[in-house]
Amino acid sequence: MSPPVRGFALTGAARACATPRGAYANCLALSAGYTAWLRARGVPAGILVARGSRVAFPTAAGRWPDCDPEDYAHWVTFTGDHCVDWTRRQFQPDADWPAVLPVDALGGAWRDVTVWACENCPELVADPLHLELAPADLHREHRAIARETGGAGPFPDPRHDADAVPLSPMCRCTAAA
Repeated sequence: MSPPVRGFALTGAARACATPRGAYANCLALSAGYTAWLRARGVPAGILVARGSRVAFPTAAGRWPDCDPEDYAHWVTFTGDHCVDWTRRQFQPDADWPAVLPVDALGGAWRDVTVWACENCPELVADPLHLELAPADLHREHRAIARETGGAGPFPDPRHDADAVPLSPMCRCTAAA
């Protein structure tokens, strides 16, 4: 059974991420928002982090076309045996919105898939800034930096810089083992 997506698709946050540029750098924020939305409706849900894309995305938004796919990180919501990727279009502009696929398919596309927050984790992010959507022009700024540095960066992001808590998996549950 596929997870419910219709109601969340009507939210401003989801609609803001319907385009490749809008989806750029918003995978954690939107996955956390959708996971919380599902949980509020009694649907068990968690977040997965995928690292190291097995393919490059030359038509992707932001810095991705100029960076090593091995350095990509991406967050999606999982519920049951499905994952829902609201920001897939940042990598693949013609992707379904949202992209709903079996969790097992994620391992075929990414070198490492890890539980970020299992269905039992009370927290989804370490810092409230991680719930905010990226500034609208971040894709443009990151694209310019990537081209200037050969994809090396650094890629500043106000949600993850200065006093923000670093990005790290939330799950410490034995259920995630």
